[in-house]
Amino acid sequence: MLSFNGDDNMSIQSSNQFLERRITILFGTNSQAIKALDLVREEMSAAKGFKRDNGSDYYNHCIEVANTLISFCIKDEDVICAALLHDIVEDVEGYTRETIKRMFNERVAELVMLVTKEPDVSYKEAENMQSYLNQIVQDRDASAIKTSDRMHNMMTLEEKSFEARYNKAMETKIYYLPFFRECSARYPRYENLFDSARSQIEPLIFHIESFYEEIQKLRQQIENNS
Repeated sequence: MLSFNGDDNMSIQSSNQFLERRITILFGTNSQAIKALDLVREEMSAAKGFKRDNGSDYYNHCIEVANTLISFCIKDEDVICAALLHDIVEDVEGYTRETIKRMFNERVAELVMLVTKEPDVSYKEAENMQSYLNQIVQDRDASAIKTSDRMHNMMTLEEKSFEARYNKAMETKIYYLPFFRECSARYPRYENLFDSARSQIEPLIFHIESFYEEIQKLRQQIENNS
């Protein structure tokens, strides 16, 4: 498991500052994107019970999703706002589509809701997960946000237990790798993002799956010899 130490804190702080600086340059100090950044810092902090598996503020994930999009030259302010807010309706009580529309605008609300999972739906069922991604892939910007979200989740798997890593890797292999390929074919403007997601994540899945298979073989041998 990854320990949460001083170096981690420094890296997280730098990422926070980096995004704030980028947003200020791109959109200004009083922009909607700054408002979205301040909102997730306030609402999705560890102090309010929103933590990553390593104990850090959950909003750091939202910041990384937005940072990745800007790094791939996606600089539409509505998209960056939605990237920052992509989990707020799903996770924070009291936030709805209407809340986001009122605080920001209709497009930001639309993007947030496209990537928001329904609370009463089981996404472990193949039909529901496929339907969820099929809806997202109809929208280029929502597809970019979801891709960046999955990239960061996969790049921080060291925070999770091995079983959780394997389950996340298999979900990504079955559903998200085809999703990235379809997005790349549909939206050439953002194909660098979609192709990069696939090229970064595929080797990680291979290593996790291979290691899991070795562990399963070892367990079977132990059971057979016991």
